[in-house]
Amino acid sequence: MNKKILIRDLLILFSIVSSIFVITFLRPAPEQASKKIENITVKLKWVHQAQFAGNYIAQKKGFYKDESLQVNLVPFSFEDPTIEAVAEGRALIGISGADELLLARSKGVPLRAFAVIFKTNPVAAYALKESGITKPQDFIGKTVGLQRGTNVDLLYFAMMEKLGIDREKINEVTIGYDATELLNGTTDVSTGYIINEPYEVIAAGREVNKILMADYGVNMYADVLFATEETIEKRPELVEGFLRATLKGWQYAIENEEEAIDITLTYAADRTQSHETYLFTTSIPLIHTGDSPLGWMEEEEWDRIHDILLEQNILNKKMNSKDAYTMKFLKEIYIN
Repeated sequence: MNKKILIRDLLILFSIVSSIFVITFLRPAPEQASKKIENITVKLKWVHQAQFAGNYIAQKKGFYKDESLQVNLVPFSFEDPTIEAVAEGRALIGISGADELLLARSKGVPLRAFAVIFKTNPVAAYALKESGITKPQDFIGKTVGLQRGTNVDLLYFAMMEKLGIDREKINEVTIGYDATELLNGTTDVSTGYIINEPYEVIAAGREVNKILMADYGVNMYADVLFATEETIEKRPELVEGFLRATLKGWQYAIENEEEAIDITLTYAADRTQSHETYLFTTSIPLIHTGDSPLGWMEEEEWDRIHDILLEQNILNKKMNSKDAYTMKFLKEIYIN
């Protein structure tokens, strides 16, 4: 056989095999390629900010689209709170605190969490560094500002009770949702979120001591992803796809901080880059704790949340905390 003809035939064969490989392995799966894009609404826990960077990344990078989803990320509003929006069908999926979810279930609202983003709660107390206040025991004899109507005061009360600190020896006052009272001297200590208010102190040119309440045994999952039991039971592929894309978004955000901030600012146009950078970098250790994969939930943590709510009379009766969440989607993604 002519040597040139043999080489030509081998090259043709290689070209055919390569084409088959590309067509077979790089094209979308038939069911994915033909699946119609579904529009869903996701109600956030708060306003647009880096707290939800993983969701923004998943949208902008096409991770949701890869799961045949077009996601409308709607910020929280007091007129339409997240729990009510999902329970009443105005949003399919929500992001809220585990405490709010348990409270809703205690009232008969059939909601269930399927992942957690903030495994460590960001609720914290903070004081000017020059005050020398570094721990809860230092609050005695001081004026402490409490944000009311949120889980900030709930965790503060739980922490002080757990530590056996007499609150009668503390002047507790109500404050707003920023660091104004600390900076103007109204309070010696203020409470809020470690990912937010302390930045205002730093931006004002002051040094700040931060006291994370979770460090004192009163942690509660902060941002959990949840849906109605009906959605979880009847639309499992959608829920799993949303979760897979969201976790992918958070992993990408953690690995690409600058890009994550830039994308966040396309949603949070009224925020500054420095503030969002602080919020994002402070959030990562609370999200990616290193103890378990992103999103993973633990039974003992849900039991702890239940017990805190019971002790603080937020719940008026015992519940089975296992009913409040499902691990099936996380197990499908990480194990199966």
